[in-house]
Amino acid sequence: MPALAPLEILAPLEIIATLGPASSEGAALRAVVEGATRLRLNGSHLSPQALQAWLQRLAALPSRPVVLDLQGAKMRVGQYPTVEETPARLTLILAERSSDPRRAPIPHPALFRAVKPGEQIYLNDAKVRGEVIRVEAEAIELKIERRGPLSARKGVNRPDHPVPFEGLSPRDRALIAVAEGFKGVEYAFSFVYDGAEAGPLRAEIGEGRRIIAKIERPESLARLEAIDAAFDELWFCRGDLGAQAGLRRLGPLQAAFAAQIPQLRGPAILAGQVLEHMTRAATPTRAEVVALYEARRAGWAGVVLSDETAVGDNPAGVMALLAELLGEGRDQGGA
Repeated sequence: MPALAPLEILAPLEIIATLGPASSEGAALRAVVEGATRLRLNGSHLSPQALQAWLQRLAALPSRPVVLDLQGAKMRVGQYPTVEETPARLTLILAERSSDPRRAPIPHPALFRAVKPGEQIYLNDAKVRGEVIRVEAEAIELKIERRGPLSARKGVNRPDHPVPFEGLSPRDRALIAVAEGFKGVEYAFSFVYDGAEAGPLRAEIGEGRRIIAKIERPESLARLEAIDAAFDELWFCRGDLGAQAGLRRLGPLQAAFAAQIPQLRGPAILAGQVLEHMTRAATPTRAEVVALYEARRAGWAGVVLSDETAVGDNPAGVMALLAELLGEGRDQGGA
């Protein structure tokens, strides 16, 4: 019987760690910065002032490239009161904010032009699902079929029906204006469809800045060649893709993407629930550990940590665990 392959095969995996409230200061911040190869800031949850503060703080720490994750073509709920369960009827309104739990603000005009009665709309990673029963110029009435929690800035998905990208949002432009004042900032763009999104993004940023395409639409997989040519790196993002395509299709979609990795010009990064169990637990599941190993064998260049380091109970523990799993000369296999 041949010896097991050593775990050091995982050592080249790049670790991109998301910063957030749990890793904003002290030992947790140092552990994440020192253990990651790049750092991610989620622009959807940052004001320009908060981004400025983060980038100034990071400039005083050991140098790491920072990926600013822009909203891009992703749709999100505006300012909305947190509810544990949405009402049975929910109206989406074309607005930036609402104080009425029965009226969720969606500041994306393209959605109101595109959606039709009978379609499905998902909110908050499909924790809330509704059928469109009425469409007006600035209102979409939903009959909620799966009631669940909802709050400001949660994602909005229109499954299998892409909403046309109509240009960078004022919010993204404001964040870019701040980030351009700092060295080493890269940009990730959400919900890339065909690669054409790279043009408006490059027009806003300095020459030589790297841009990353987030693959979160099933239909984007048929356009990977064009997306790969337009962007410097591709992230396969399982959170929104799972909500957009449905969980049953997620495994086949990841396998289809991985099969194309050898032909890609830029690196391919796996994102979404890599060690999600460690958000609240001291150790990962065995399935997560095995999936991490298999990711490297499949050719992924790195992984993105999200809740694990941004809002989890022990970001330093996550980084220590990854150092153990990916470290050289450890767990060399046995009989």
